[in-house]
Amino acid sequence: MRAAFRIVASAVLALLAAAGPPALAEEGGFRSSAEVYLMGASMAGTVGLGPLETAIDVPSSTIFENLDFAVLGGYRGAGPKWGVQADVVYMALGQDGTGSQGVVSAHVGAKELIVEVDAVYRLSGRFELLAGLRYSGLKTEARWYGPRETREESVDKGWLDPVVGAQLFVPLSKSLEVQLRGDVGGFGVGCDFTWQALARLNWQASKALQLGVGYRALDQDYASGDGSAAFAWDVLQQGPIAAVGLRF
Repeated sequence: MRAAFRIVASAVLALLAAAGPPALAEEGGFRSSAEVYLMGASMAGTVGLGPLETAIDVPSSTIFENLDFAVLGGYRGAGPKWGVQADVVYMALGQDGTGSQGVVSAHVGAKELIVEVDAVYRLSGRFELLAGLRYSGLKTEARWYGPRETREESVDKGWLDPVVGAQLFVPLSKSLEVQLRGDVGGFGVGCDFTWQALARLNWQASKALQLGVGYRALDQDYASGDGSAAFAWDVLQQGPIAAVGLRF
């Protein structure tokens, strides 16, 4: 994880060196931006594999301790009325927990990939509607250690959720704005229900360089299969984010 921080820090320094003095955002035309970001995510909820269910409560510090690899990034392109945005999150991590009856201990490891693509319709310069698809892929392995036996289960699952939502941009100055986003989805197509909320402070530091800090939460309630093939992922992931990007 230190290596990831060093890479992001080097990218920030390089962008700061290349960027000129702050400039106002241009009006009109099609504008694109791409960013990489870090998220101090925590996870809380339940994971079920076959007939067994495990409660997890993972603080962000534990995720960083057990994080093997992560890639987080986004793209946005918007014109006067229409736009598109995409987001990619990949994390590989593990966590110890307790069984649903509190009798057994468990270890859950997960590799998670979330890819989202949204179409954006701009009702005004500040308010947008969005609709898109969010793919979630999980490779989960779990071991339960009980007084009499040890059990292992693993599963590879992927599902696609339609999502709809809105976002609002509130300017605080010529180069500073607050971004608020909320969306819901699933509707039984993938998840039974999923929601996401985002609050960010965005700073257009120069004509090319943009920085952002904020907080993001994603809740997913997904279940499939029966008996030994059953899988459940009812988990809330949330935490602060810090982003650096280029506008072009």
